Amino acid sequence: MTTPGYDYDKAIPAGFYDEIHQRRAGTRFFWHDLKFRAVAARLVGAARVLDIGCGPGTFIGNYLGGVECLGIDISAPQIDYANRRYGTAEHRFSTRVLSGIDERFDAVTLIEVIEHLPPSDARRLLAETRALLSPQGRLVVTTPNYRSLWPLIEWGVNRVSRVSYEQQHINKYARDRLAAELAEAGYVSIEVGTAVGLAPFAAVLGRQPAEWLDALERSVGHLGRGNLLVAVARP
Repeated sequence: MTTPGYDYDKAIPAGFYDEIHQRRAGTRFFWHDLKFRAVAARLVGAARVLDIGCGPGTFIGNYLGGVECLGIDISAPQIDYANRRYGTAEHRFSTRVLSGIDERFDAVTLIEVIEHLPPSDARRLLAETRALLSPQGRLVVTTPNYRSLWPLIEWGVNRVSRVSYEQQHINKYARDRLAAELAEAGYVSIEVGTAVGLAPFAAVLGRQPAEWLDALERSVGHLGRGNLLVAVARP
């Protein structure tokens, strides 16, 4: 499953997003940091995690210490990078496909994956992940919220970044649609919230203003208009 006509190996250099994260400052770092923190907060208590579409391994390597993890991705260069930088006995990275995985996990994460897939492929992926979860497991999904300021942000990023989303984001979600597709895939106890508001843009003034604005936005639930949807569902 991948974006038709888009070559991720050629278009996105290995480690591109991890190098942004390593800066530990600025709008783009803070955006990814808030996203990963939002996901990690929903994994509390999970001892074994599968991260589908793990890219260069940034989330596993920086946010899931002490947790047994398997990260998979279709991009061999990204997996090679992840293994070099973050691979340990506890943190494994592979190009294995879902059908080749016979393990069960306390949690499966899909961090900004489904928007890259045709709708039918995304629905199939949501259904297939259920078989990889333990009976009390959970699926955590993030995807851009197209009923937020995200379309405007995406337009701007497409014009200033060396990596554009125009060809990648072919499947656009709002809260109701994501909840409906999770239910269609057989999940129950579905909760869909939002994360990452305007706080990353305050990072141009430093980390403290960004943290303050993020705390304020989270206290009001981003008014339901955070730029990312974050869903938690159980099999």
